[in-house]
Amino acid sequence: MSGLPWIAAAQDGFGFSGQIDFGARIHTDDGLFAGQSTAGGHFFLGAELNAYSGLGAGDLTFQITALSDDKGGRSQVKVRKAYYAQVFDNWDLLIGYNIENWGVAESRSILNVINPVSASDLSYGQDLPGTPMINANFQTSLGTLSAFALIGFEQPQSTGRSERHRALWGTNNARAVYQEGNGRNFDVALRFAGNYSLGGGSLDLAASYFNGTSRTPLALPGCGYASAAAPEPTCAAINSAIVGAFESGIPAATDSGAIWDFLTANASDAIMAAASAIPSAGFIPYYQKIQHMGFSAVYARGDLQLRFEGAWQQAKGEEAGFSAVVGGDYTWPGFAGGDGTLTVALEYLYDDRNSRQPASIFENDVFLGFNYSLNDTRDTRLSAGGFYDLDSHARLYQMSLSARVNDSIRAEISAVHVRTIGWNDPLAFLRNDDFIELKFSVFF
Repeated sequence: MSGLPWIAAAQDGFGFSGQIDFGARIHTDDGLFAGQSTAGGHFFLGAELNAYSGLGAGDLTFQITALSDDKGGRSQVKVRKAYYAQVFDNWDLLIGYNIENWGVAESRSILNVINPVSASDLSYGQDLPGTPMINANFQTSLGTLSAFALIGFEQPQSTGRSERHRALWGTNNARAVYQEGNGRNFDVALRFAGNYSLGGGSLDLAASYFNGTSRTPLALPGCGYASAAAPEPTCAAINSAIVGAFESGIPAATDSGAIWDFLTANASDAIMAAASAIPSAGFIPYYQKIQHMGFSAVYARGDLQLRFEGAWQQAKGEEAGFSAVVGGDYTWPGFAGGDGTLTVALEYLYDDRNSRQPASIFENDVFLGFNYSLNDTRDTRLSAGGFYDLDSHARLYQMSLSARVNDSIRAEISAVHVRTIGWNDPLAFLRNDDFIELKFSVFF
């Protein structure tokens, strides 16, 4: 959900704004796995509230979002921002919940290491929940040096057994395991960012370092849910043995391609549906201790923008992996002689992490995206994008069309479609989760 800019509601530095969202999502196919819903539609309701107030020499900022969608598995309340900030001579300080995403790519962010990402929705460009932190930013003649002390940990929303957009089994966050501590470790991050003139254009460079608990868990197969066949003591013992075996190095790292080759040769819809019905089977979220070093570069000249973001990441006791997104976009103002503006983005995505790291569905993919704004009185916007896997030929398409109904209401229709060939790609688990969604947002 996206809010409007702050709306002053009173004098003395106080302001608020917000929105109410309501709509319907229609799944075009029956769920692939046991317990998932059949084809059809359901309604949802959401809200966002923003508030701002001066306090002494600083400011208080507050933003919270909520969504009620039990059938879609997306119900949640997220504190995105709840912080106090103050500006000093050449530095500033922030204390509280805030969002820090350092990614520059259009398709996906590999530099988002501070905020958890929900696994309950296919749509990209999601709103992120905030993370409790102390953040100080120092302005220098070369750029900005930022230091972060992350004083809390928020688990990402996961998908259960009856929800769409999940893998073979549901994930039970209540059984989360942390490689070090209990998830409340003191994590740290550093970042330097600067802007420089180059060849008639502008170059933004940034380098970052993160040391702490990964916000993206590794999914270990285990006993996710107690049942008659596996009561709680048995379930806990099974999970303890699985975690112990994993931490001892069993199973050894396996090339992800070998896993998908095995599924392609042996899996079928009937076999996978039967496996999904095992009563206690589920995934255990396992949060690794990681070091993450990132770099981003954005060069803009006229209507052309070139982008790169790359990351080296190593989990404790594991081999390091590298991931990157490289590409750019070009914008045509007054496209086709009209008032509209068209932007076309093209990016390549790479990820070489092994099976002992959190799974990625973008290991060798190409992204092509379009954004078209009519620049009319209704602020009509059309966006569309597609991912194509160069190895498995799997495809993920997304589309959104929105326009203002009047000054306070906006309507949006969006759709997601997944296409795979057999069981040779992680997207195969989601191929029956295509949907069309109609949403109305009322701003105040």
